[in-house]
Amino acid sequence: MAELEAFSDSYAEARRKFVEAARRAGAKLASYKHPSERGPGGEALYLDVSVLGPGDAAQVFVVGSGTHGIEGYSGSAAQRAWLRGRPRLPKNTAVAFFHAQNPWGFAHKTRTTEENVDLNRNFIDFARPLPANPGYLELHPLIATQRWDDEAIEEIFRRLDAYRERVGEKAFSDAFNGGQYSHPDGIFYGGARPQWANSALRAAVETHLGRAQRVAFLDLHTGIGPWCEHVYLCFHPEGSPARARARAWWGERAVNLQGVTHAKLATYNGTIIDAFAGMLPGAEVTSVVIEYGTLPRREMQRASLAQRWMRFEGPRDPVLAAKVRREYEAAFYPADPEWRRAVLEQSREIIDRGVAGISSS
Repeated sequence: MAELEAFSDSYAEARRKFVEAARRAGAKLASYKHPSERGPGGEALYLDVSVLGPGDAAQVFVVGSGTHGIEGYSGSAAQRAWLRGRPRLPKNTAVAFFHAQNPWGFAHKTRTTEENVDLNRNFIDFARPLPANPGYLELHPLIATQRWDDEAIEEIFRRLDAYRERVGEKAFSDAFNGGQYSHPDGIFYGGARPQWANSALRAAVETHLGRAQRVAFLDLHTGIGPWCEHVYLCFHPEGSPARARARAWWGERAVNLQGVTHAKLATYNGTIIDAFAGMLPGAEVTSVVIEYGTLPRREMQRASLAQRWMRFEGPRDPVLAAKVRREYEAAFYPADPEWRRAVLEQSREIIDRGVAGISSS
């Protein structure tokens, strides 16, 4: 069970373990402190960046965790376990770990930021008109329930199924989780302004990656895919050099959506990986998302609804909210040892293949 010590029960524990592993590996550390928010125990919140390898490396492989807060617990464990292996890096190559990209959500064990914003929908140009999502305008009254019981939840899904039958799988996915900017008390809310976590990430990218010629970004998530397995999400266009690199480094699985539990993926607005390439206009950038599968799709949709209910309705019923929270946390951060071992084993291979790939480009 020693390998499972890489996992943590709190943000404070995860940060301590990550910082310790980075220092022992000889990595350089930088921290970006949230100026106002705190964790549930009053602890300060940080985006921490460790860089292993030369600071002026032409090739940098980046691994991010915690874009969706609570999903960062498994990503943090993967980062720490890899650092503890003290790997030897190829010439002129560095590995950068961005730990807790949404530290408020990480600390409070939710996917969103302090403003109920999905950070992975927040990377848009707020100087321009906000993206419209007319489908969500129809869905919000269906999902904004004040009750949380089996009867109420079954009714929500009955109405969601009717909507999906009417508009089709793709339009349903776009409406449900593509990102919306109209309802701050809704799900997958992209916000009305850049979040602090957005600005902190941009500052970290400029500081640590601005001189790199080739950069790869691997963003670690949980929730999509079969239990104990991982799936790749690659959004580079078919035929693009970046998509070809992802295929070469990780195989056909990196681009063919093998294992994805969505019937149709949404067209997402404001994602971190799209923004990442825009932050480095002078570099060759390759980006992929890794999802460690947990529960079937419908149960994960239920978890998304639960997050909204806990935040906006849960305070009226603390006992029920505590029960819902346990279910929610299990959906995104399972305690099962088999699942956690799979995350560590698969992460090592994925990171190693990415490092080898970028160094051979």
